[in-house]
Amino acid sequence: MIRIISVIILSFLGIFIHPFPPGVGDFVLRFSIFALIIYLLYGLKLPAGRKKEEPEPEISTRSIEKKGTLEEEVRHEWHLKELLAHDERSIRYLIDQFELIANLAFPDHGWLFLKQDTNTLKTIFYKSFSKLSTLTPKDEFEITGLMQILNEKNTTIIENNLNKETQLINFYKEESYSPNSFLGIPLIIEGENPLFFIFDAAHKENFNVEDQTLFEKIRDNTAIFMLNRLKAYSLLNTLKTKEKLMKLAIELNGSKTIAMAVEKFAQYIAQQFEASRLTISLCKPNADFAVIRKVIGQKDEFGENTEFPLDEGLTGWVISKKKPYVIEDLEKGEYFIPRYSKNEKTNFGFRSFLGIPIAIQDKVFGALTLEHLLPNKYTTQILDEIKEWVQIFSSTFIRQSSEVTKPVDN
Repeated sequence: MIRIISVIILSFLGIFIHPFPPGVGDFVLRFSIFALIIYLLYGLKLPAGRKKEEPEPEISTRSIEKKGTLEEEVRHEWHLKELLAHDERSIRYLIDQFELIANLAFPDHGWLFLKQDTNTLKTIFYKSFSKLSTLTPKDEFEITGLMQILNEKNTTIIENNLNKETQLINFYKEESYSPNSFLGIPLIIEGENPLFFIFDAAHKENFNVEDQTLFEKIRDNTAIFMLNRLKAYSLLNTLKTKEKLMKLAIELNGSKTIAMAVEKFAQYIAQQFEASRLTISLCKPNADFAVIRKVIGQKDEFGENTEFPLDEGLTGWVISKKKPYVIEDLEKGEYFIPRYSKNEKTNFGFRSFLGIPIAIQDKVFGALTLEHLLPNKYTTQILDEIKEWVQIFSSTFIRQSSEVTKPVDN
């Protein structure tokens, strides 16, 4: 654009300043030449003078869904109860925020509770800010009175002038001290049992309602910190698991035979998941039978190299139906459920059962089964975790499926 303007200016100077014979015809000629130059310049297709504006990148809904899935996984793997049991920094931070609220509220006593799955409160921290009582706090309390209201409403409660005739706080049943003011602040993290900051005082008008907004800001900041700690620990656990899965994949990839892969896989699973007995069974090609190839743990009549039909027991069902199966308690129902054969008379004391097919797409190669002497040892959560390990092991059959029929090396 600058060059075009320069040409126009120079043309103007050259045409009108340069001496020509005077007269109207001379001026018309000069003006016509100048107009022709301008027409030719703007009649040409000018190149773009700036870059084409790129559209703003769209936010993929898939990535949003992935983020939500990750957060669910975070809460699924690490819960507040575990965090408070293992992370000293989280406990220290909670206590610091507890002390901060106490410095603003001037209570006589303070409690930090975590709600249990049952209708009880677990004492995380207790502090007396006065010498009005020599309380020895209990580890757990039943949720009653004001705590029940606080638990149901999940909002800050400030109560002054408490009625002494009605037992609204059950922390001091055996004490001479009786609180007349109550401050309850719930700390809610989605998917977790709530925490409660509880303060009380003997003075009848101890807590100011106007301070509620400030208390809740402290609570919200505390909740964000705790949620980030949960995410951090869960992510760390996920990375450690992925690292172990990668190590297993490398180990299995280096196995020259299926027998070697079975041995390595069995050892990995035995280290990662608790079981009284671990069994790996492989199908016999073109037959309705499978063979137990590896057993770790309790021995019974179904040892290694034992054949069993696919239409009689739990393990055969997992293979033939190509579906995982979890039984929390083998003795809970009315009927006896055999593990391998209809001729079985006992489960040898096993109460919990988990079975996962070893498969790639629609082709099944066998099954991994875990059994435990205690009931309720296996859940759908554990099942989902083991699936990742089984998937890696299943991939070894794509390149070495011919080894399935070979006996396990001793």
